[in-house]
Amino acid sequence: MRVPRALRTYEQWYGNLPRPMRAAVAATVALGLVAALLGALVAVDRVRHRPCMRSGATTVTHEGANGECVGITDGAYAFDPRMRGVEQRVREENRAVTREHPKDYVSVVLLLPISDHSGSIMSMASIVEQVRGAYTAQYAANRQSVEGVAPYIRLLIGSDGYQANQWKAATETIEHATAQHVAAVTGLGLSLDGTSRAVRELTGRGIPVVGATITADSFSNIRNFVRVAPSNQDNMAAALSYVQARYPRAVLVEDGNAGDSYDATLVSGFRKFAALPHHRIVDVEPFDTTRRDRAVSESDQADAEQEVATRISQMALDICAQQPAVVLFAGRGQDVGVLVHAFATTCLDKRIEIVSGDDVPNLAVTPQLRRDLDGHVEVDYAGVAHPDEWDFADRPGATRDEQDGARGFHAFDQTFQQLFPGGALTDGNTMTAYDATLTGVSAIRLTEQRQPPAEAVAGELGALQGAHQVLGASGPIRFTANYQTSRTGSDPVGKAGPILRLGPDGSPRVLRVTWPSAAPPVG
Repeated sequence: MRVPRALRTYEQWYGNLPRPMRAAVAATVALGLVAALLGALVAVDRVRHRPCMRSGATTVTHEGANGECVGITDGAYAFDPRMRGVEQRVREENRAVTREHPKDYVSVVLLLPISDHSGSIMSMASIVEQVRGAYTAQYAANRQSVEGVAPYIRLLIGSDGYQANQWKAATETIEHATAQHVAAVTGLGLSLDGTSRAVRELTGRGIPVVGATITADSFSNIRNFVRVAPSNQDNMAAALSYVQARYPRAVLVEDGNAGDSYDATLVSGFRKFAALPHHRIVDVEPFDTTRRDRAVSESDQADAEQEVATRISQMALDICAQQPAVVLFAGRGQDVGVLVHAFATTCLDKRIEIVSGDDVPNLAVTPQLRRDLDGHVEVDYAGVAHPDEWDFADRPGATRDEQDGARGFHAFDQTFQQLFPGGALTDGNTMTAYDATLTGVSAIRLTEQRQPPAEAVAGELGALQGAHQVLGASGPIRFTANYQTSRTGSDPVGKAGPILRLGPDGSPRVLRVTWPSAAPPVG
């Protein structure tokens, strides 16, 4: 092959150079190649992390292989068109706060796994409900006394992406938002590995985090973290107390996904059924959602979803053969629907009762589900909150906690109905997001500072008890925040939880209310 003339000329010139100069030229060429390579990588990184929007309090960038928009916004950026209406309300409230109280406000970040991905555990409907709940708390706190009337509250909406996989980018955005006076983070939504990493990263930096619907036991004792929902341990104890008098036998359906701490702690909680006197688990039906959670492409996602659905559908005949036995479902709400549908044409001569945890509301209510529930299958679950759980509180002999629960709910409901007339509350997402945000506001104002640092707010979490308990929509909320000598310093003390049944129309109704104390269950 003929060597180009320019290259021959360069080789002749380079060969005639003294050895020291040849080394210098080689080094220069190498450095030039490295610089070019770095420049290319920077260019690729800029494309990958290009901003979805960066303006004022909004920092949202493309992250991950799918380029999801991740970060925080004051409502200027809509993570999804279905959120636009409530985000606009948040934005208007935020503008009023910063305009009227420029030196007397702090920001609370509502962080959720916001994603329109078809396999997302948390539905967009649930996300909208949680934003509504947090906004209701912000609106009320800026007009009423919640441990005082200042500082005023700006609400920032944050996303850590599909299944919280972009937790690192989201937490870094929050940590670097020093100009936004972030005093607390609330929400979180899902008990996943990414959620746990986000909580530990933020709390490790001294930023207090208040969980709304995360219930896994692995979150029970994290310094600077509290949650308003009962732990899975308490929820499963309530569920077992509900079924043990009627069923000495159980079939355990369990997810083997170790990365989903919600499912993992449901498994350990439901296995305690076998420890009850004269009770036993007669069959275990396993499935695994690990691949689904880790899917990075739509085709992988579809294949993984089909694998899970196929495996769960195969369980119906085996479960039918073990009847009568309660079906303890240790998995996500979206997968409960697969099992219910599998029974639509199976075991028609027997009544099947499925009992699960508080993720059931994330089950999409479709016409198919309504038809499936209008038959021989019932779905009961240990929930976090329901508006009807305080209907009994005006009866003779109601306890102080029950009366406080009714007071807290009525205060919430009055503001919520003013803002969202006729808005649905039946799955409890709105109520718990309100409670988590209200808890954060209470700790902020107990510092008695105009713009308290996050560390000062974290120091007040243990003060939220006694005279400073939070009157939440889901009941009175109080904490010890004792992380040294307790294994449950992050959990609410004596928090009530309803046992719910999913009706044929897809809406739940209260069967009973259980308190994790000596108090007898109501219902």
